[in-house]
Amino acid sequence: MLKVENISTGYDKKQVLYDVSFEVCKGEIVLFVGSNGSGKSTLLKAIYGMLPQWSHGQIIYDGMNITGKPTSELLKKGLLYIPQRNKLFEDLTVKENLEMAGLTIDKRLFMRRMEITLSIFSTIVPYLAKTPMKLSGGERQLLTLAMATLHQPKMILYDEPFVGLSPQNVSFVAENLKALNEKKGITLLIVEHRVKECARFANKIIGLKLGKVFSKLEVNATFDIKELNSVFV
Repeated sequence: MLKVENISTGYDKKQVLYDVSFEVCKGEIVLFVGSNGSGKSTLLKAIYGMLPQWSHGQIIYDGMNITGKPTSELLKKGLLYIPQRNKLFEDLTVKENLEMAGLTIDKRLFMRRMEITLSIFSTIVPYLAKTPMKLSGGERQLLTLAMATLHQPKMILYDEPFVGLSPQNVSFVAENLKALNEKKGITLLIVEHRVKECARFANKIIGLKLGKVFSKLEVNATFDIKELNSVFV
């Protein structure tokens, strides 16, 4: 589904990523972990064409070379990026936020997708006439996911979906991410600090340190949560 080969990039003259390579198979949930400054968020931006490549590396998505492609084209191909602490329109209602997210979608198609999206995220239906400020942290993240799924993505790059959430809301959002993956077949590449929560539903955990991949763990029936310690060594 996604193959990243020898990606190097950074900001101005400061290099952040060094020859990063990894693969994400269709239908997988892959978790990237690492300390602050390890390059996790930078990696998602590089994949989504928001940072230039500093090397001859390339990014292959769904069999296509998308290196350097504009974000608008990536969205059309089913690849969607949700940034850390994504912004909602606080002065608009939940329904209006969804409508803003669907501005680029044909009106008739949007209405059908809206119906499907609300059936998936039924938790936010009672709040359609309210502003996002009336929502809990978990409900706000669900609204963000609902806005994303209007575009029917094949794959989502998600930067810290659990940031600022209570343990209860972390579990709430985690359940919905897992359901999106299992019921809609959406592949997920997640950057997150709350590793143990993600490890409960991820297929693979990749560690970044100083801009380089240094650890890869397969999560399977024999996986021991203690193995996570090796990611931070």
